[in-house]
Amino acid sequence: MNNKSAIIRTAYAADFPAIREVVYEVWPIAYREMISQEQIRYMLEMMYSDESLTKQIEEEGCSLIVYEVSSGILGFASYSAIEHKHYKLHKLYVFTTSHGKGIGKALLDEVKNRVAALGGIVIELQVNKKNAAQHFYLKQGFTIDRELVLDIGNGFVMDDFVMKLLI
Repeated sequence: MNNKSAIIRTAYAADFPAIREVVYEVWPIAYREMISQEQIRYMLEMMYSDESLTKQIEEEGCSLIVYEVSSGILGFASYSAIEHKHYKLHKLYVFTTSHGKGIGKALLDEVKNRVAALGGIVIELQVNKKNAAQHFYLKQGFTIDRELVLDIGNGFVMDDFVMKLLI
């Protein structure tokens, strides 16, 4: 981590508003060329309400971590086991004003360390085929494994690459 006062820690329900601040800033910018603003609003509500985040942690087994400095949370990540020794990185977002400062890499490194400590050997993720973030993941050692198109309801689909990393 670049910032000596920065910490990466497990997120709590009290962090949900700060997590929403990150995605509500990032998504309309990051996804504007990929999906409609209507789909962005639909997905944000579906995935980031207090109820949804609580369900992800308590029922779906997701671990949520935040990158925090004295001024607040600058980014977060979420991951879970999907099968024996196989994990999925569900979310990794950092305020756009903090891109390029090593925060995303620090969060990803923390996920890799935590997964390895749990005996995990593979991390996979989904990234929109048009999302420039795939270049970040390629630089971090991920490879494109396959394509995946998912119907997420309301007439919307996710058109993604599934990427994998052996750790």
